[in-house]
Amino acid sequence: MWYYSILASVLIYTGAFQYVLVGLISASTPIMTILITALFMNARLFFYGPTFAKLFQTSKHYPYLIHSLTDETYALDLKIAESKQEKQVDLMYYVALFSQCSWLVGTLLGATIGAILPIKLEGIEFCMTAMFITIVIDQWESHHHFPTIMSAIVALVLLGLLKSQHFMLPSLLLATLIMVLYTRWIIDE
Repeated sequence: MWYYSILASVLIYTGAFQYVLVGLISASTPIMTILITALFMNARLFFYGPTFAKLFQTSKHYPYLIHSLTDETYALDLKIAESKQEKQVDLMYYVALFSQCSWLVGTLLGATIGAILPIKLEGIEFCMTAMFITIVIDQWESHHHFPTIMSAIVALVLLGLLKSQHFMLPSLLLATLIMVLYTRWIIDE
């Protein structure tokens, strides 16, 4: 059912959550847990919007510009905004449109080739685990040890207290709360 991947790429425009979604659906995860996981995985995007809200409102593409704001388009939009050139919003729209179209083409190619390949791709699901391990290593090497250590401790404690299929969401919530409090009272002081 290759077309599910295309539908997911149109409706869920965030790569990490699409990978996680496959595992959540495979594990018959309750819909509320899936929705909350999506919210927490993509909460950073809520902070991007206000940067460009006034500028985007001048465009007839306003809803699409908000929907298509990703890490990559945000970085490019910042550079476009700094350039002070005319028709900035139009350029931002074309950047967003190109980004999403290339995302959809990549999804279509991946789904098509994956359906055609006669080989089994068992073990490839480790790619997401490897990606998150890489992120943790990068976090560690940047000398920000507290988030890594705190998240590991929270996850291990809640794994010990709760069943393995019920610890993830409380771990995300508690680690997020601790990080908010940490950045608010410890770092800001």
